[in-house]
Amino acid sequence: MASVNYSKELLAASLVAVGLAAGLGTISFTLPSAMKAGSMLDVYTLNSGIGTNALGGNFEPNDNVSIFAYLAQGGVPVKNKEVTFSIRSPDGTEKVNVAQTNDSGVVQTLLSFLPSETHLIGTWQISARCLVDNEAAEDALTLQCKSEDVHLDVFSKKNGAASNSFLPLDNVFLGARLSYKSAPIAGGPVVFEIRTPNNSDFFALPQTAITDRQGEANVTFQIPMPSDYALGTWTVTATSEHFEQVVNATAHFDSTLLLPMIDVYTQNEGQGPNRFGGIFADNETVYIYAEFRDRYNHTLPNQLVGFEVKEYKGNMHYAREQSTDSSGIAYITQLVHPDPANTGIYEAFVSMEYDGAVLLDTMTFMIQSP
Repeated sequence: MASVNYSKELLAASLVAVGLAAGLGTISFTLPSAMKAGSMLDVYTLNSGIGTNALGGNFEPNDNVSIFAYLAQGGVPVKNKEVTFSIRSPDGTEKVNVAQTNDSGVVQTLLSFLPSETHLIGTWQISARCLVDNEAAEDALTLQCKSEDVHLDVFSKKNGAASNSFLPLDNVFLGARLSYKSAPIAGGPVVFEIRTPNNSDFFALPQTAITDRQGEANVTFQIPMPSDYALGTWTVTATSEHFEQVVNATAHFDSTLLLPMIDVYTQNEGQGPNRFGGIFADNETVYIYAEFRDRYNHTLPNQLVGFEVKEYKGNMHYAREQSTDSSGIAYITQLVHPDPANTGIYEAFVSMEYDGAVLLDTMTFMIQSP
């Protein structure tokens, strides 16, 4: 890597030398030969900057910038001369580096755009000065430090899974992911502002969290009981700053009530409205379950459920009532006797009354002979 940089030094020095030689050729043609050849100093980077007071290119935070200066007199490189570099940052602070030209007349100093050291974003001014035969040779260039690749994403989760729909009393996990050039940023503060459906602040003050090694920060809160401000669309805004660039992201999620429901299924399958409950054999006991859930998706005990089981051809098999247990589930069993007449498709119906409404669900299952 050092040989590559040195080759670039020589290439840039050669270009400067060629330009200088061409200029001196013109000067020597028009001026007396006794005139003393002047000294020339050109400061530049590997990106740009060759020429007087030129632009040295654009860079980003954490870049290491090699700054070169080429010193010549009469088109000939001048070695072993001290060159003083003055480096002024965008906030006006200044530091000075001194280095000596090599056999090619080139001197190098290093500028590191480290966020911990100073204000980075903006225009940097670099000047170089050297004395040759008691005469000053000077040049300057400017560098731009920009940051355009900081990203912030915000998301919501429920029970560890991504979700944008919640119920009252659900816990909402809000996360934000901060990155730079797709790499996570650890230790960055993220400010969360949470607004309720009526556009009021949920917290009196914004919540601040620090990103972890994966670049993620999070806060958790609980949706309150149903009210004018709890039901509807919530808005979350996350804001952070990195490399003097402020970034923000916005996400939305809903808080709603569910319709009360009852679901009938067997020990094999059938969960969900109007689903198939599976296939059973003669002499096998079929467990038929009914689960009730309210507007908050909670199960409730002591709710009376009516069960009705029919053969597909329509003959009544039997009907019963059972109350839900502490888990909000009621069930009945049906033993299928080993009789070819029992084979076929059966329908199960469940019903219950809740809050002035009748809730229903149906299911089919099959009995087969061995």
